Amino acid sequence: MKLTSFLRGKLLFIALSLFVSAFGALLLRAAQVNLYFALLLPCFLFGGSVLALLPEYFAKNRYYRELREAMEQLDRKFLLSEIIEAPDFYEGEILYAALKTVGKSANDEIAKHRQIVTEYREYIELWVHEIKTPIAVAKLICENTQNADIDAELDKIERFVEQALFYARSGNVENDCMIRRAELSELLRNTLKNGAKYLIEHKIRIRTKNLSHTVFTDPKWLSFILWQLIDNAVKYGSRSIEFSGVQNAHSVSLFIRDDGVGISEKDLGRVFDKGFTGENGRRFGRSTGLGLYLCNKMCTKLNLSLSLESEPGKGTTARIVFPVSETV
Repeated sequence: MKLTSFLRGKLLFIALSLFVSAFGALLLRAAQVNLYFALLLPCFLFGGSVLALLPEYFAKNRYYRELREAMEQLDRKFLLSEIIEAPDFYEGEILYAALKTVGKSANDEIAKHRQIVTEYREYIELWVHEIKTPIAVAKLICENTQNADIDAELDKIERFVEQALFYARSGNVENDCMIRRAELSELLRNTLKNGAKYLIEHKIRIRTKNLSHTVFTDPKWLSFILWQLIDNAVKYGSRSIEFSGVQNAHSVSLFIRDDGVGISEKDLGRVFDKGFTGENGRRFGRSTGLGLYLCNKMCTKLNLSLSLESEPGKGTTARIVFPVSETV
């Protein structure tokens, strides 16, 4: 709070003090008091009245400065009332009480919506686990009847169900995360093993290079990220996918290169947006706009970075970076 701003709010008080001082000077002169004394005494009274405002200014200035600093430092602004102290001036007490009321109301609303989200997530997780049973039974029937077409469609359903499960859990990765040491080659091998049938059906050639690097991550979540990138490559025309690793002083990078249709320059900056399908999604009609969004969201939760480079007609390269602080 600037002093000029504070005094501007006290203009009426200052004007009245000046009027009373001037009127007092006139009365003193009317009583034939010495001119010097008649002017000096009202000036002292007016100056004292104005100086009496300074303690109020310093108290308010200190409180509002601390309030502003606390608000700037908080990520969750609704918690402001929990960290500030009660002021010792009347207007501040009103503000403090209002902030307390607003903060409590905001916390109650957040708790209510958090409960709703938690219940919905738990339902989705339960539904996913329940739906897996009839899918598994249907796949067994298809194997016995050798109906490859229906089996392939069931595989697609299973992948979408798995995506729904990870989407439901993506807001609470920290509660379902087990970070451990692993080699990139091991992580990739497990991912490819689970999707071997799908890759064989689509005649995808897999090449690996320099994957003997150790990283710290959650294998389950990373496997989901890798499979989303692999599935995207297959959906958009790839016939071969290359995985390679590079380590430097600050990080370990995993590159996933495909030879698919690539991504146009105008779409590349939006591929991580939720629900964005882009030119390829409209052309091929196979995109939900969730795969890359989930990959990017999970990488952020796992303290990894994900980026894409692409050239239309020549393929796409995805890069996952593991910080060195997580890998030593």
